Amino acid sequence: MKTALQILLPIVVLILVYLIYDSIMEPVRFRQEVRYRESKVIERLRDIREAQVAYRSRYGKFVGDLDSLVDFIKHDSLAIIRAEGTVPDELTELEAVRRGIVTRDTIWVSAKDTLFAKKPYPVDSLPYVPFSDGERFTLNAGKIERGLVELSVFEASCEIPHYMRGLEDLYKIYYTREEGLKVGSMIEASLDGNWE
Repeated sequence: MKTALQILLPIVVLILVYLIYDSIMEPVRFRQEVRYRESKVIERLRDIREAQVAYRSRYGKFVGDLDSLVDFIKHDSLAIIRAEGTVPDELTELEAVRRGIVTRDTIWVSAKDTLFAKKPYPVDSLPYVPFSDGERFTLNAGKIERGLVELSVFEASCEIPHYMRGLEDLYKIYYTREEGLKVGSMIEASLDGNWE
């Protein structure tokens, strides 16, 4: 009996130590996973913001449809103005252009090559929230008035549960964010994200 207890007691202690360690590490692992998932969602929202800014530079407004934004990136082009020559210190750039010292040339470059040239980017995945099993970002665009000026605005967002798929039981316990992630605003002229 004593020998059985001597063998069984260390096993029970090891199991208890493991259970205590696991219960302490569960929220730590959860927070690491949340940080990773949020970073991927934020990266995608930044890409949407970059594409929206490029769309506005081309058409003078933001687009309210993700499929149209993807189509713009894949098939449209952006103007790049190239200046040749050196502006003398005593002249402004406009004066140098008028006098012919500096010439400007417009080059049209693929929007995809301009926006996502540094990395091979799967443009078709832009509308989808990472880790969400196919849920799409919500995208709105419109105009707001500020005094006598009409400003173009947009907002891209996703709700918390979309990027917490598979972690639902834990995020209700450990997650402290009140709202989902978003970039832009429909009520003010802002391109910031709510994580910035």
